[in-house]
This record gives sequence, C-alpha cells and structure tokens, in this order.
Amino acid sequence: MTHRARSVEGLKDQAESLPGGVDGIPDPVHGAQDLPAAQAAQMAAAQRPAAFATLTQPAGAPAWKTIPSWYLIARNDHTIPPAAERAMAARAHAHTVEINSSHAAMVSHPNAVTDLILDAATG
Repeated sequence: MTHRARSVEGLKDQAESLPGGVDGIPDPVHGAQDLPAAQAAQMAAAQRPAAFATLTQPAGAPAWKTIPSWYLIARNDHTIPPAAERAMAARAHAHTVEINSSHAAMVSHPNAVTDLILDAATG
C-alpha cells in the first residue's frame, strides 16, 4: 500500500471524529456554538454533507501564491483548529484578522466579516 493510500485509509478511520461523523449529519454545537441553539440546529439540518473526495482530489494551483489574500481566524472554531487557520494564513502571507467566533463567523459576526471583505476589496 502506498503512503497516499495509507493516508486516505487513515482519514476514513478518523471520519467518526469529524463534524457529522460518518453519517454526514453535522453537530449544531460543533460549528456554530455562538449562535442561538435553534438557529444552529437549523443550519446543521440544512447543511449538505461533505464529499470524501474533497479530501483526496487535487485542487489546482493555489490563488494565494499570486494574488493578495485576506484571512479571518475564528478563535473559537471547533471545525478548523485556530492554529491550523493561523498556519494557512501565514503560508498565504494573508492580511489576517482574528475574532472570537465559531466556524460560522459570517452568521455570528457579520460586521467583522463585512469589514474584512471591504478591506480586501479596497486593498
């Protein structure tokens, strides 16, 4: 078995620990814990499950290598660890803003997200 094949199998084995686990049903507390429970539950129910192929297929050339980037780090993200977000932002040399938010920052902190987008648009 190749290293890549072992890695893919390892990801499959870890699927139960990912948001939604193997059944694909997201946990509303996992990614939107700073929203009202009813709103988080509605968002979780409406979210489509992620396809496993998204973890294994190449994405192509990353845009951040050739254009300026902005990154919002959600310090209370339970979906993507904030340390991983910081590493991705640093790799992209991104203009970075950190806020105390869950993964659903665009819903729980729309003004902070809007400000970041406006900063990016005006350069």
